[in-house]
Amino acid sequence: MNGLDEQNIHKALSSPARREIILFLGKGKKYLTQISEEVDKAPQTVDFHINILQNNGLVGAESEHGKKFYYLKDKSILRFLQDGRPLPPRHHPKPPHEVVLDAQKQLNGRMDAIEEKIDLILKKLK
Repeated sequence: MNGLDEQNIHKALSSPARREIILFLGKGKKYLTQISEEVDKAPQTVDFHINILQNNGLVGAESEHGKKFYYLKDKSILRFLQDGRPLPPRHHPKPPHEVVLDAQKQLNGRMDAIEEKIDLILKKLK
């Protein structure tokens, strides 16, 4: 693929969401809301994944009529996806807001456990 590093391509395409975005952009240039609706992900999530695809040279962007459109820089990536080449499982980064939500859920679980222990202690003291 025109000098793109295969390892970077594997990293960029390790996420099912990014593969969906690439396949959708194969139909033509689209703006963020269109992509978000098509892949059924929040715009923040799509933006995170598009940035990864842009940083790896797979997706470009241009402004037109006040909107930012994204497009595939090299359509041969579609053949790469259709070949079904395996992607290493170690490349599965999450968008930052999902990391925060996971941490919040974990913290809430810990706080609930602490509250239960405090309740038990208070009952024993009565």
